Amino acid sequence: MPADTARSRADGASGGFPRAFYAVIRWIDHFSDLTGKLIALSMLFLVASITYEVVARYFFRAPTIWVYESSFMVNGSAFMLGCAYALLKGAHIRTDIFWDNYSERTKGLIDLASYLILFFPTMITMMMISIDDAWSSYQLDERSQESVWRAVMWPFRAAIPLAALLFMIQGISEALKCWYRIRFGREFEHREKLEV
Repeated sequence: MPADTARSRADGASGGFPRAFYAVIRWIDHFSDLTGKLIALSMLFLVASITYEVVARYFFRAPTIWVYESSFMVNGSAFMLGCAYALLKGAHIRTDIFWDNYSERTKGLIDLASYLILFFPTMITMMMISIDDAWSSYQLDERSQESVWRAVMWPFRAAIPLAALLFMIQGISEALKCWYRIRFGREFEHREKLEV
């Protein structure tokens, strides 16, 4: 929510920023926050499975055949699927050397142009290509060649188009926030710079 909620509602009510956009932004941000936290739970699986592997390997001399592949697949999927959450939190890379000198409206214009010209076309392309790859993997019953476990690959490949979709959903919210920034000359919601 904007820092000055009453002022923001007055701005929206005056026709500068439609009320429906506030609802869309709130819904998408809540959705991305929820999915990001759910995806983060996959790290518990990583901790448990790697702990199990260490105990099995070094205490019982019985290493597993599944932990290596499952851990890199879960970690890779979580990394990709968490991109929308990182976008929501402002944790993606930005070159601040020039950025801090721009006005809020200029920042909004640059971001909006970047979303429309670079972000959405790239994500749409990535999603279209990766849907085809995931579907082919499913049809061929593709198996991993990394270990004797030979894990099924299509769920791992399906994480890529899903990540692109989640990323684009959050991108819609960010584009609307850019519009707000252009219209009113201030951030929709101030976010501290995160270092991850």
